[in-house]
Amino acid sequence: MQAPALTFSDDQAEAYDRLAAAFLGAGVDLAEGSLTPMPEGRTSVLAVVGKAGSGKTMLLAELYRALKASGVDVISGDYEGRRRKDRRTLAILAPTNKAASVLRLRGVPATTIHRILYTPVYDPEYEKIAEWLAGTGTRPSVEGLTDVALDRAHAFYRQVASIPGALAAAGLKGSDFIKGWKRREEPLDVGLVDESSMLDERQLEDLREIFPTLVLFGDPAQLAPVGQSGEMVFDRLSAGRKLILHRIHRQAEDNPILDLAHALGDDRLGFEEFEALVQEQARADDRLVWAERVEARLMARSPVLVWRTACGRGRRAADIGGVDHQDRKAGRRGAVHSACRADGGGVSAWRGGDDPQGARLAMGRGAGLRA
Repeated sequence: MQAPALTFSDDQAEAYDRLAAAFLGAGVDLAEGSLTPMPEGRTSVLAVVGKAGSGKTMLLAELYRALKASGVDVISGDYEGRRRKDRRTLAILAPTNKAASVLRLRGVPATTIHRILYTPVYDPEYEKIAEWLAGTGTRPSVEGLTDVALDRAHAFYRQVASIPGALAAAGLKGSDFIKGWKRREEPLDVGLVDESSMLDERQLEDLREIFPTLVLFGDPAQLAPVGQSGEMVFDRLSAGRKLILHRIHRQAEDNPILDLAHALGDDRLGFEEFEALVQEQARADDRLVWAERVEARLMARSPVLVWRTACGRGRRAADIGGVDHQDRKAGRRGAVHSACRADGGGVSAWRGGDDPQGARLAMGRGAGLRA
């Protein structure tokens, strides 16, 4: 079955076009699927900024597919063959392996920043196997490895494009074929960095030394790294260098929780005004129920629950887009949504995944109910 065509929202489409123009200036034409030499001395740093659920990861994945289709080689960090003069390169990075694994689960070959800053030094004998697996060399004859072991390595690499994994499938240990690590000497072309809100200035400078074209993807609602004075690395970019994704896509359209989440993220709206907005929407939409106190029966039968939480003063807005959550006691799946305002107020929500209606929303003002 063919996957449905992806449709961008207006802000995603604008960000994609702006990034495509930046890549074109760097010699990568996404529209025509063609490459030209990298212009000398040209550098560019852009940021795609949006809260959780705004579509940053989806946009990154689409850019990866378009760059790969244009002929750009993806550098994984596991093994890097001899650099061809005409080759254009791409690396997709994250500060931690956990963050990189989220992208890998979506089919995006991400690696950590460390694995790009430092490259493995292979034993020359086993590097012949790596070159063969990568398609740049002939099948080798290696002392101590049988043809059956080489076949296992080849079969593994066809399923998972990992040189260390393939060599392990042949019966080798990492210490057998990786003799050390060295700082990357040659630059790459394009770097896409997810979870860039975790970066500090030193990491950003390291990345700028390697990538003439660097795109940061980050959430302004995350906490800034320690020692950054409350700033994230993309905060210092000029407005023209930041592409803002405004709309949260993790909930369906015409959804009360989505509309309230957007309202709660508006710094101009005080908490009392927010409560008045909830009351107003409750009068206009029977899916939203306002209660002066927590009513257990109402909450128990509502697939969507929203309640007020106490947040420390000065907290940034949290994940208003929502994250998957398992209600162990009830044995139900759903999503928890929460946000904190700088004035100390907040709102959290539980949306059950099993209710076929999925249509009611309950608001309580007392001590919070936590799923």
